[in-house]
Amino acid sequence: MLITDAQRTALQTLIELTASGRALRHEHDNPKRAAELQELVANHRRLGEEKTQAAEVVDGHRSTIAETNTLIEAQRAKIEKKTAELNDGTGLTSRDMVNMQDEIAGHEARVAELEETELTEMENLEAAEAGLADVESRIAEVTASGKEVQTAVKERKAELQGLLEDNAASAREAKGELPVELVTVFEANVAQGGPGAAVLTGPNCQACGQQIGGAAWNAMLGADVNETYECEECEAVLLLRS
Repeated sequence: MLITDAQRTALQTLIELTASGRALRHEHDNPKRAAELQELVANHRRLGEEKTQAAEVVDGHRSTIAETNTLIEAQRAKIEKKTAELNDGTGLTSRDMVNMQDEIAGHEARVAELEETELTEMENLEAAEAGLADVESRIAEVTASGKEVQTAVKERKAELQGLLEDNAASAREAKGELPVELVTVFEANVAQGGPGAAVLTGPNCQACGQQIGGAAWNAMLGADVNETYECEECEAVLLLRS
């Protein structure tokens, strides 16, 4: 099909727009920072699990401290009771008083043991709480980074959508300057995943790589430069380079 110089320009513009439109669509559907965002999501999930484990450790120490306090209070109550009985002395023999003193000493020794355990648990709790705070701090950092990347991806997708709409509008304008038959062939090739049209720079289809026969290529070289062809292999519109 022979086209005019103006139509040739429109076709070349359409080829460029189609290629740039594909690139824009690919980036829109596959954001450049998508992998970074996925990694942040994975890190957030991992840190969430780490936080759960750290919180369980903290709760364990707090529970142990509470239980130890209860035991200490129970021992102290016994010491107070036995001390009162000893001080009263009513009905107690010397042996009873000695046994009671030994019993009080045993309770006091138990209190000292429990207080040592409590001190160790309090130190462990402090370390566990520091570990939990560190995890929470890292979660906050990952969350902030995730929001930043999400915002950047969203803004870029919106920008790309605008560029795609402009691209589509320009492509429609270029198509409007071309013969309907040529546009039909062009769009059919695009629908099949091709570029729609290609400018020949040698005896090979620039759309699919199919070699053009010698006779056909020589005929193209001798024809009007604005003559368009259709690739026998991929059916793309072909235009000889001027």
